[in-house]
Amino acid sequence: MNEVNSLAGKRLVSVRTGKRHDKVHSAWRDDTNEGFLICYDLNLVFEDDVIYSVRPCEVEIDVRYPSLGLALEQKSDFTVSIPFDISSLPMNVCETIQSDYLGEDVVNQYVFVLESGNKIMVRHVYPPMTLGIKVEAKNA
Repeated sequence: MNEVNSLAGKRLVSVRTGKRHDKVHSAWRDDTNEGFLICYDLNLVFEDDVIYSVRPCEVEIDVRYPSLGLALEQKSDFTVSIPFDISSLPMNVCETIQSDYLGEDVVNQYVFVLESGNKIMVRHVYPPMTLGIKVEAKNA
């Protein structure tokens, strides 16, 4: 978890996704995925040529089913190739916020607050093992 906190102060240049779509099947639509672009992996690309991959994952917790979490891992090269257009980039990440939006007792949402006040939200959404990303404007 400390790794995500180390992204504060870094200059985010771009975000890339892999296969993606606007919505999940109607059987899975709820507040966890409303308004999110749905994907399965994304890359955060920083000015110092450092790339982080964010993926949905399962986290083992004793005496219960695995929880839905997020895996953040530094990579040496891109793992996905489709640019996710964020008009305000490049921009410094001022703050990183980790939370348990799904109530799973693990971190399953990252919010990257940019110097403009805009927020990039990355969340493990339903259906399980699916990732969502959206940008919230400061005045939204």
